[in-house]
Amino acid sequence: MPSCAPFWYTVDTMQRLYGYDYHAFELFGPVHLFWLGLAAALCLGGGAAYRRLGPAGRRRTLAVITLLLLADEVLKDASALATGQFVWAFLPFHLCSVNIFVCVWHTLRPNRAAAEALYALALPGAAAALLFPSWQAVPLWNVMHLHSSTVHIMLALYPALLLAGGFRPSVRRLPAVAGIFCLDLAAAALVNRLCGTNFMFLQGAWGNAALGLIESAFGPGAGYLAGLGALVLLVWAALYAPWMIAEKTAETRERRRHAAP
Repeated sequence: MPSCAPFWYTVDTMQRLYGYDYHAFELFGPVHLFWLGLAAALCLGGGAAYRRLGPAGRRRTLAVITLLLLADEVLKDASALATGQFVWAFLPFHLCSVNIFVCVWHTLRPNRAAAEALYALALPGAAAALLFPSWQAVPLWNVMHLHSSTVHIMLALYPALLLAGGFRPSVRRLPAVAGIFCLDLAAAALVNRLCGTNFMFLQGAWGNAALGLIESAFGPGAGYLAGLGALVLLVWAALYAPWMIAEKTAETRERRRHAAP
């Protein structure tokens, strides 16, 4: 066990101490609801404030969020290294870690491809992580708990602000996003094989409540992976259906307006 205070314990350390099924806070209990409420308040209130900012203010806001994301990630790795708890699973191959770099890309060079990736990947990924946290083994007053909660809130906040600022997703850009996603899947699968990790949860649910339901329903191995693929398609359908309907409605109205005598 590491010779450091419990504040610095990682999820792995807590599970070795108290068992794999140990939970320091309950799903949708007071601690969990606090973070969910904070995420909702920041996305809604931040979006309202962001709409009132000019271009320079918006750029500064996104730059601050990106710097905080990078600092959050560095804190995680530095604290784990300093206390002898660093494991291969801390490498940036999970979807949310990859999306930190997409935030950097968009902040340095704002573009629709990066914004689309953040909408289609970062927003649902961060929301899923917040709803079904994989860090239930660590208590509120713990660096990994604070890191995991805040980094996912900011990953949801960034695309929420882009939407508030006028960005409109397009299903036409989804194939490019799917390409980015598949590249991350391939890299994660390779690292999983080499290091025995579970990036992108490709090896199984490993304590994630939502993915555990998929594993139970479809079985392990190929069935589980098929269930994950189906879930991704369902999430993308839910994310893009409203925009497609709105676009078709607008086109219909425009045709009727031009057809009117």
